[in-house]
Order: sequence, then structure tokens, then C-alpha cells
Amino acid sequence: MRDHRSCWRWSSFFVVALVAACAPPGDPAAPRLADDRAAATPPAAAPRIAGDESMAALTAEVRQLRVAVEELARSQQQTQALSVYLSAQQGRVAQATQQLAAARKDVDTATANSRDSEDMLKRMSEELTRLPEGPQRAAVADGIHGFERERDAAELALQQAQARESELSRALAREEDRWSDLLGRLEQLTQ
Repeated sequence: MRDHRSCWRWSSFFVVALVAACAPPGDPAAPRLADDRAAATPPAAAPRIAGDESMAALTAEVRQLRVAVEELARSQQQTQALSVYLSAQQGRVAQATQQLAAARKDVDTATANSRDSEDMLKRMSEELTRLPEGPQRAAVADGIHGFERERDAAELALQQAQARESELSRALAREEDRWSDLLGRLEQLTQ
């Protein structure tokens, strides 16, 4: 039984000591600690030496140089990063240009196919008007129907190629705008 009481007393003592040590300066529960804190004096200021003004000026100049070097380093990092972005953007512009050139070739091919189908339909229609009724006329009429399907397919292919060309033209314009923007930002940094 005694062991529990003494253990309890020691635990209580440590808790009270811990609370007193952590108490804020104005706490009346710890007057002794507050007195100790008030008795402490700040360290004395360093004595001033003759010629100290030149040392202060030198220190200020060193600080200015440090700021200038930091700004230069930051500017160089930004310039390098923009150069990398500019190079990547230039690659995207080149890729968009190649895709647009390929789309324009597709438009030219689809336009030629559409014209050829139209021309063939005109010739077959003229021939149909000259032929008398019979099996040969029926064969030409069937050929006209086949070429009409080809013409419709060629028109659809032309429309799709033109839509792709238009889309790629807008994409190229956006990529060129981004490239110009990056180039302008790089020029601002280097001024």
C-alpha cells in the first residue's frame, strides 16, 4: 500500500514541476520562474569600432551583389526553360505543318477523284441518250448507277478531307501563336 502512495506522490511532484517549468511568464502559479526570467539580461551589444561605416557599406554592397547574382541565376533558369519550351513548340509547329501538307494532298486527290467521277457520269449520260432501247442501253444505265455511288463516295471523301484540312489549319495557327508567345517571352527575358 505504501508503494502506491509514494509512487503517486512522486508522479504528482513531477507533474507540478513540469507545469511550473512550462508556465507562461505572467502565471502566478510559478512566481519563482517568472523572477528568474526577469533577472536574465540580454547580451551586450557589440562595441562599435572606428571605420565601422566602411564595413557596413561593404556588407551592403555584398548583399546587393548576392541579390544581383540570384536574379541572374533565376533569369538564366527561366531563359533555359523557355528555350526548351521553344524548341519543343517548334517541333510541334513542324509536325502540324507536315500534317497539314498531307491533308492538302488528300484534298487534292479527293478533288481529282470527284471530278473524274463527274466527268465519267456526264460521258455515260450522253452515251445513254444516243443509244436505242435494248440490252446495251440497260448496261450503260447500270454503269451510271455504279458511277453515281462512286461519285457520292468521292464527294464524301472530299468533304472529310476538307474538314481535316480546316481542322489542321486551325491547329497549326494555334501552335504558331504559342510559338510566337514563347519567343516574345524569351525576348523579354533577354532584354
